[in-house]
Amino acid sequence: MRLPAGLTKSDHCSERRCVACRSSLPRQDMLRLIVDDEGQIWPDLLHKLPGRGFYLCMQADCLSGMSDKRLQPLRAKFTVDFPQWMLLKERLHTILHKQLLQMFTRLRVKTEIGRDAVMHRLWNNAPLLLLIASDAGDAVVRQIESAVEKREQAGDPSRLLRVGSKQWLGEMLGREDVAVAALATSGMMATNVRKLHQFCVWYGQLKAIG
Repeated sequence: MRLPAGLTKSDHCSERRCVACRSSLPRQDMLRLIVDDEGQIWPDLLHKLPGRGFYLCMQADCLSGMSDKRLQPLRAKFTVDFPQWMLLKERLHTILHKQLLQMFTRLRVKTEIGRDAVMHRLWNNAPLLLLIASDAGDAVVRQIESAVEKREQAGDPSRLLRVGSKQWLGEMLGREDVAVAALATSGMMATNVRKLHQFCVWYGQLKAIG
């Protein structure tokens, strides 16, 4: 069987099943959760906390239908203090925000910030993760999207990701307001940027369900 690009055989063999929707994904693409001695559920973003864990796929369709009822299967293996979902959602939002702030701070010196810097970087031959604020101006968005399209035609694909407001992206990058930023997705930064992308997606999906 041929695996998707970027997925190794060991990754494929390490799939986990989502406790809510029962879909299976590679372990590193899912959120690990643990239950403490008081029956509270806590996110384990980095898969490092001790104890038995379980997994949530964090896909948009799964999150939009999430409820305490869908977490009931946990009773078969854990002692969980229900209701739990609203508490877990608040904890995950807080922990993701803190983790993203730490990651952006570490990667800040490697980040191109602002339209001019990003447009200059787009013409180098390296894959990029482009973060565009949800309230970025139409002219900026069109310019970035056009440049990305031309790069793809030239065989240099980049990934576009809509994130929070300009104020939010500015907070992450230690600036007032930031409409667009870019990070290289190859070389020594690849693993950290991949995880940053994943956490940004999860954060956005949590915000979307309110």
